[in-house]
Amino acid sequence: MQLALTLAKVGRMTNKPAKLLLVIILFFMGLSGNEAQSDLKTPRIGILIREVDQSDSDSISGFRAGLKELGYQEGKNILIEVHNARGERGVLQSAAIELARNKTDLIFAMGSSATVAAMAATKEIPIVFRTLLDPVALGFVKSMERPGGNVTGVAGLSVQQAETRLKILKEVVPTLRQVHIFYDIYNPLSRGHFAIAEVAATRLGLHVAGHPISNEKELKDSLNRIKKREGDAIYHVSDELVQSQTDIIFSVARQKKLPTMFGGSAWAARGSLAGYGPNHFEMGRQAASLVDKILKGARPENLPIERAKKFDLFINLRTASIIGIRVPPEVLSRADNVIR
Repeated sequence: MQLALTLAKVGRMTNKPAKLLLVIILFFMGLSGNEAQSDLKTPRIGILIREVDQSDSDSISGFRAGLKELGYQEGKNILIEVHNARGERGVLQSAAIELARNKTDLIFAMGSSATVAAMAATKEIPIVFRTLLDPVALGFVKSMERPGGNVTGVAGLSVQQAETRLKILKEVVPTLRQVHIFYDIYNPLSRGHFAIAEVAATRLGLHVAGHPISNEKELKDSLNRIKKREGDAIYHVSDELVQSQTDIIFSVARQKKLPTMFGGSAWAARGSLAGYGPNHFEMGRQAASLVDKILKGARPENLPIERAKKFDLFINLRTASIIGIRVPPEVLSRADNVIR
């Protein structure tokens, strides 16, 4: 309003040099005002997800809760857009490109596939990831302490929890002697995860029956060939091919009365006897803290990767009943959640 009144006065001025000078001053005042408005624009966060499951939903809830605790109000001083590819790789890549093209202020990538897509789409927009694996081994960052580039995030490092998970499985199944492990033979990360689990199992005096597979049919055939023996169990290492077939794995395991140990709470809810892994809600809150630092001027390359701070143990007593396992009371007392 003040600017409009001043322009009206300029129109009434008769001194041409003074009039020209005032017009130039007002022109630059207008630019400054626009720049100030730009500086105050509401930051826009794009959440990129390959396919939403319970763990992703928990992480998003934790992310939103963490931002709220830090003073952000969605729709007022921060905007959040969720891009769910619903399991379609092409859609995931397109969504990442769209976020980069629209100059999103920051991308929160849920999982390794989403992080790969986001990193391929932009080298400038900050990316905060949430992964259950080792981000250095995945090639996302140079090191945990100094990530480098435009990427930082929260890592569950669930593979490194192999020995803890196997110890819990031995407590749940005191007669445990052998673990069956399925992994994608053509996926170098899966082979690495299998090797880590094999070392941990050997250290605990367990025999490992490795089942290298390359497709869904081989997984089903390998499952069907397993003969139920006392002391056998199925142990999960992170692998997208295996995880896409968990309903079949749990169904066969129930039929053959095989205990199963998977890497997180979501798997226990779907039918695994036990699940031990990072708390996804808390990982989301940790990601919110990193986002806050970046929005306040920190560079991702200088923000160390945060390790998941809380791990949960889930026991599924419905599955235990079906396969005839009595879970020791001391294990149940330590469980964060018991599915009855």
